[in-house]
Amino acid sequence: MVAQSWKIETARDFIALGSWIFYALVIGRALIGPYWEFVYQLLIAGIILLILGLVYRKYNSYLARGLVLVVFTILFYDSLIYTYFASVVLIGLVVCSYYLDKGWKKGAIGILIGVLASVIAYFSVSMFT
Repeated sequence: MVAQSWKIETARDFIALGSWIFYALVIGRALIGPYWEFVYQLLIAGIILLILGLVYRKYNSYLARGLVLVVFTILFYDSLIYTYFASVVLIGLVVCSYYLDKGWKKGAIGILIGVLASVIAYFSVSMFT
């Protein structure tokens, strides 16, 4: 039982990286900068994720938000070392999502929605900056 509990706790820690609280924390930090392009990208993607979450609930929203955060922080920091680190975290998020949900369908849809929100937000902000 003890061996199982640390695995579940670690998986939940990874999943927490896709929570709305962590999402807000990243936006809050970017506002201190201020890094407006980064903030706008996160806000637009967040609005898209919020709307899709209200309309369609059969996907892993934590994975979608985590993917958006990984994509935009990689673009923001523009560092190869950070890209490797964030990619490993994203892989961990995907694996832990599968471990906790016991299925790929919701996770795969979450990834697709995260990619969609990221692409829309990236090009929306790019057109106006």
